Amino acid sequence: MFTKKSLGLIKVLTVSLSPAILLFPSWSSPLRAQSFPQLLASEFPDTGDKGAPPRTSGAGSRGGCPSELVEAPEDTIPITAVMPKNNVGTTVAPNPTVYVYVPQTKNKEAEFLVIDPQAEEIVHQATFKLPNETAIVQLNLPETVDLKTNTNYHWEFYLICEPGNREKDQWVEGWLERTSLSSDTEAKLQATEQPLKQAQLYANAGVWHEALSIHVEERDFSPDAWVNLLKSVGLGKIAQSPIVNCCQN
Repeated sequence: MFTKKSLGLIKVLTVSLSPAILLFPSWSSPLRAQSFPQLLASEFPDTGDKGAPPRTSGAGSRGGCPSELVEAPEDTIPITAVMPKNNVGTTVAPNPTVYVYVPQTKNKEAEFLVIDPQAEEIVHQATFKLPNETAIVQLNLPETVDLKTNTNYHWEFYLICEPGNREKDQWVEGWLERTSLSSDTEAKLQATEQPLKQAQLYANAGVWHEALSIHVEERDFSPDAWVNLLKSVGLGKIAQSPIVNCCQN
């Protein structure tokens, strides 16, 4: 599994990783072959444990940078990937959007990487300033990124506590898997123009990122649907947080 220590080995690289640190699990689960139960509106199914890392934050070798966080209660939610319970985000898009919940910080930067472990390369890397508020940060992959179907990509998000000592970062990680829809689901999507119905069709097919992105777009019009979606994957506590585009601040 990709860890904070192994990150230090790739900071000087732009397109390749050492095979010695590629200890990622591998799976193959095209959604065209899967069957999920029909769900109530604005819910996402339990897609099972695939051995991915936890979706809550890890810390650097000396405990991360809790002293740098704005004063908050002890039950403050840590950095959390806005992902299903198994922390694997399925998508049909070549460049999906990833969302990460970040508690309020003061004048901090973050780094976001997407890695193809099979090809041993970083396919996307960006550093940006975080908002000075608790928020769900929207991480857009550019059009230059073209994820391959039925391939598992590893992503990492780092809160940079001390730029001169990256061992003190706080971080979270997850997986992306681009997959294919069944012809039946594609036909149903084409037959409706109602966004929340489209989102539910994606959810019924186990496709996370498209279901989530539609709910993000419809959040102001259908706030209950947004809350229900996050509750269905155990993230109801962050549902009221604002959503901020990472790279427009």
